[in-house]
Amino acid sequence: MSLKRSGGPAGLLAGALWLLVWWHQSQAHGTTQVNEMNLVGGLTWMDSGKLLVPVLLFLFLGLVGLYRWRERPGRLATIGSAITFGGLGFMILFAALEFWSFPLGSYDVRFEDAAGLAGSNTAGAIQFLSSLVFTLGVTLLSIDLVRATVIPIWLAPVLIVGGLSTVYLTPASFIPGAAWLVLGTVLLLKREMKNTPS
Repeated sequence: MSLKRSGGPAGLLAGALWLLVWWHQSQAHGTTQVNEMNLVGGLTWMDSGKLLVPVLLFLFLGLVGLYRWRERPGRLATIGSAITFGGLGFMILFAALEFWSFPLGSYDVRFEDAAGLAGSNTAGAIQFLSSLVFTLGVTLLSIDLVRATVIPIWLAPVLIVGGLSTVYLTPASFIPGAAWLVLGTVLLLKREMKNTPS
């Protein structure tokens, strides 16, 4: 399956899995900044945070699929895509550093007390900045894709708000999941329209 064709399913998977992380974290962490440290299905909210890495990888594929619809990309699309994928790459790396070292199903090591980059302000700050860089890239890329009539104008703010709402992963918001579901749906519809004989 080509990257253009796989963008829709990848976007839908990113959205659905993000919403699963959001639901689990809202139950295990709580919906405020106060860490309730609940176990849900035997898992901590840091355990569901581990799932953000594959979620962001699916998002990466979804956005590559979206970019592939742009024929003969200009300077804005090229710059926007480089910033988008660079920021997203750092988000993936630092989400892994932030969550993957915690023991499964245990609050013996609290997020706030973890050693190294896990749970640290450094990893969180870099992930926060990576999200802002990602959002800047998505903004530039969306402007170009709207101008080239690759995406409808209403999709641009959906993607931008989705990117911006990734800045806090503890706990995650539902907004990015909804945005990635919309992205996946639009890409699937584009693929179907392309395959429909005129």
